[in-house]
Amino acid sequence: MTAATPAGPPPGPSTPDTPAPLASVVIPVRNGAATLPAQLESLARQRTARSFEVVVADNGSTDGTADVVRSFEGRVPGLRLVDASGRAGANHARNVGTAAARGTQVLMCDADDETDEDWVEVMSAALDTADAVAGRVDRTRLNADVAALGLRVDGMSGLSTQHDFLPWPIGANAGYRRAAWEQVGGFDEDYVRGGTETEFFWRLQLAGFTLVDVPGSLVHYRMRPDVQKSVKQMYIWGRQAPMLYRDFRRHGMPWKPVRSLRYWLWVLSLAPRSVRDRTRRIELRRHAAYLAGRVVGSIKYRVLYL
Repeated sequence: MTAATPAGPPPGPSTPDTPAPLASVVIPVRNGAATLPAQLESLARQRTARSFEVVVADNGSTDGTADVVRSFEGRVPGLRLVDASGRAGANHARNVGTAAARGTQVLMCDADDETDEDWVEVMSAALDTADAVAGRVDRTRLNADVAALGLRVDGMSGLSTQHDFLPWPIGANAGYRRAAWEQVGGFDEDYVRGGTETEFFWRLQLAGFTLVDVPGSLVHYRMRPDVQKSVKQMYIWGRQAPMLYRDFRRHGMPWKPVRSLRYWLWVLSLAPRSVRDRTRRIELRRHAAYLAGRVVGSIKYRVLYL
């Protein structure tokens, strides 16, 4: 595991004129100029009496991301841009952003989504008593173009138990106490794409920290409006699943061959049904890519997790 390595100078000390906020919203971003304005606009509209700041951790953007952040100064509480270009990956950016955060609570969201108006209030209140929190994501409001392409839009989701192990939240709507992050050594930066937040929240729970579901917390999630990018994303998720198995099987993460076989057979059954059905055809491509990723990941990480 590659531990958190804070980059750049630490956050400045609080003064009577600039007291530390209770919560810090950390947004990892790379080339997010097209979607980041909507997310920052949603954070500017938060309905809360709780003090918070927003830290945008730039993972090496080459577009106008920095200009977008500067354009929102004075509108978004405590908005700061920090350089997280030292290593590629969301987990490196999350570690740099958390290291720069001044709050004792850290809230996670992404640069291409939109938080609900009560998001900070609800998530921060939950972190008053929990070590880590998980909110819900809505996939309907921002994805009419995705549905028009024939991609499946699943609606609402929260905590996942996809791997038949410990629950984990989607990184677009989660949070944790900074002290817990410090104790487990931050996000594992060897997880670059896929499994990035999963491994972190699993390690938190294995270390004895609590993870609480917060149904009232909502983020509107933006899917990739491109079939090929969606297929590639499924491949990446599949490739990282064996890495999770390699790292967590000693803690009880199972591989269930019978269930795996049924999944393979179900994907194969999509083939004849996809001939005249575009949605089925896209679904077949996505799930086939996920299985291909599992094969490649099993070889790469030297485990059997098909």
